[in-house]
Amino acid sequence: MPVYDAFISYSHAKDKPIAAALQSVIQKLGKPWYRRRGLRVFRDDTSLSATPQLWPSIEQALSQSRFLLLLSSPEAAASPWVANEIEYWLAHKSTDTLLIGGTNGSLAWDEKKGDFKWTKATPLPSVLKGRFPAEPKWVDLSAYRDGADPRNARFIELGADFAAAIHGMPKEDLLSQEVRQQRRALTLAMSAAALLLVLAVGAVTAGIIAKVQAERAERNFAAAKSTVDGLIFQIAQGLRNVEGIRVESLDKILDQARQTVERLTESDPDNPALLRSKAVMLDEFAKTYLAAGNLAAAEKNAEESHAILSRLAEAGETDKDAIRNLSVSLIRLGDVKRAQGDRKAALAAYEETLALDRKRANADKSDARSQQDVAVDLDRIADIKLSSGDSAGALAAFEEALAIRRSLAKADPMDGEIQRAIEVSLGKIGDVKRDAGDAAGALAAIVEELAIARRLLEQDPGNTEWLRDVAIALERLGGLKLSAGETAGALAAYEEGLAIRRKLSALDQGNTLWQRDVAVGLGQIGDVKMMQSDPGGALAALEESLAGFRRMADADKANTEWQHDISVALDKIGYLKLNANDSAGALAAYEESLAITRHLAETDPSDITWQRDIAVGLNKMGDVKFFGSSDAKGALAAYAESLALTRQLADRNKGNAQLQRDISVSLDKIGDVKRSEGDMAGALAAYEESLAIAQRLADIDQTNAQWQTDLVVSLYKIATYANGEKRSAALDKALAIVERLEAEGKLSPDKKDWKSRLLALREPH
Repeated sequence: MPVYDAFISYSHAKDKPIAAALQSVIQKLGKPWYRRRGLRVFRDDTSLSATPQLWPSIEQALSQSRFLLLLSSPEAAASPWVANEIEYWLAHKSTDTLLIGGTNGSLAWDEKKGDFKWTKATPLPSVLKGRFPAEPKWVDLSAYRDGADPRNARFIELGADFAAAIHGMPKEDLLSQEVRQQRRALTLAMSAAALLLVLAVGAVTAGIIAKVQAERAERNFAAAKSTVDGLIFQIAQGLRNVEGIRVESLDKILDQARQTVERLTESDPDNPALLRSKAVMLDEFAKTYLAAGNLAAAEKNAEESHAILSRLAEAGETDKDAIRNLSVSLIRLGDVKRAQGDRKAALAAYEETLALDRKRANADKSDARSQQDVAVDLDRIADIKLSSGDSAGALAAFEEALAIRRSLAKADPMDGEIQRAIEVSLGKIGDVKRDAGDAAGALAAIVEELAIARRLLEQDPGNTEWLRDVAIALERLGGLKLSAGETAGALAAYEEGLAIRRKLSALDQGNTLWQRDVAVGLGQIGDVKMMQSDPGGALAALEESLAGFRRMADADKANTEWQHDISVALDKIGYLKLNANDSAGALAAYEESLAITRHLAETDPSDITWQRDIAVGLNKMGDVKFFGSSDAKGALAAYAESLALTRQLADRNKGNAQLQRDISVSLDKIGDVKRSEGDMAGALAAYEESLAIAQRLADIDQTNAQWQTDLVVSLYKIATYANGEKRSAALDKALAIVERLEAEGKLSPDKKDWKSRLLALREPH
């Protein structure tokens, strides 16, 4: 009688991770709730090339298996051990029970020859040539070779192809059975958790009662408490990985665990160990609720966890671990507040965390973990400040985090992860300095970022993550050069980055991140070619980019990010067509883009991103109608709808600087239309309201070059209508800003003529 349902044959050099994940999926699919596994799958996890004496045990496992599952790849094709396993199977079994999963390389079946199409690149052992009477069952797993999550829905579906064949049942029936088993398991989860926890409670209670009996009772108590802790974490962490779990089920299961721990703490209310366990449990619950989108429950658990840890700290629990636990609870509170859109409260929590972690780091300068915690805290604070419009504060935090990481790198120069953390910090600093108009500072940061990325890649040329880091740094460099008007340098950087992205995508055509990178890179090249007055080259790049996004979206219609990518690509094509006087083509592109954005907004009405994109799309529609079709009425309607939507968003998201700027932009556009229609009073009213917003933003951050130039534009528009002192005051203020930006090197090449235009406006008419 067979011992194993299947035997996995694979390349130990490349396919261990996916083999392990596939084994997990196949064994669990369709299993009854009361059994550990539905199928038993053999997978050797030892390098056979290093221990050839294991062959007899492998041979025995093959003889005791019903199916052979071959993970095909060039490495497997070249492996003598895979070949030996296949040869044994062919000699003692049948190709009818041989299944194939392709992890790398191309497989193609030749119907006329009744065999695979064999070339030097065919990723199969040559012993299989001519051995199939009909096309065998094979599945493309290449998208998951670098990392497969056994909980991933798509990977589970692919695993079901093999599991169904092994079970001898239709795939649809197997998946339906799996759904039923999951529902039954979820129904039983609460009672199982309760039962196990009650047993644990009994053990702990017994331990507490017997505590007077000295060491034996203490050991019982500690062991039982450890059982409870482990069970709690398994429940909380496991539920975070259950897709589609109902809120009610989540509440019931976690509440049962909470009640059990509360009974424990009530039995010994002053026991610090139990209180810490409860606090850490509540933090896990907060993470689980946060992942499920239940922000109110996440907040409640995070606050309760923090309260317990604060009391322990006040009572004298001041060792490093206790302080770190308190810091973690504050981070969770900050994460919840941030998810709720309360950036002020999130910042306060992160800053309190930073103070605690600084205390730990200062107490022990040699504690690298504490130093790293401080750096991560500073990154969180910087992100919040940046989203709130405080770019100067964000830059200071990012730079302090970088200084800490540089110090850690001096202590351990060979630590690649620290070097990469420095690289990431430099990228963030470069972005902030670029947005603030500090082109020289941004360039220095990005050049160093690229140098580190290249150096790390030289140390490990096969590291695809580090290879992608080089492409990201090149993308930043290209963007900086493009904003400086250095289109040749920008194109060179973008093209080198695109070449890397094409190389990565060729390694794994199922890796959607890498495929998306290629489409994004093509869009960037299209941007450069537009600036180089090469509309043909720009359109070709943008259309290839759009085609890439469409392919990905067609493969996964539920992926909102890829739908958004299509919308962005269409916007660029619309802009290009508008500048080419193709108003009809521009309108068609913008209309499709807007339709996509409206659909995305309907799928998640609470997502500010989609709502804002609608407003931006309406502005672009207005541009086509106004500039391309001379349809002032239609343009005004589009701009007005955009303005109304943006005002609504701004009312719901107080303090969001980007939305305030969007309002100002819409008002300027409305002013332009009214001006063209001869409504000077209406135009001036719109311009003045826009100016008031631009002035507020410019006052918030004097270093933000974008906001400063926005203010210049608003002042210029006012000056074209105003007379006397009002006109002179507007022009003087605009000139002062332009001269300051020019002196600071923050005036981009396309704005170099602003000073002369303002001076010309000062001349009497």
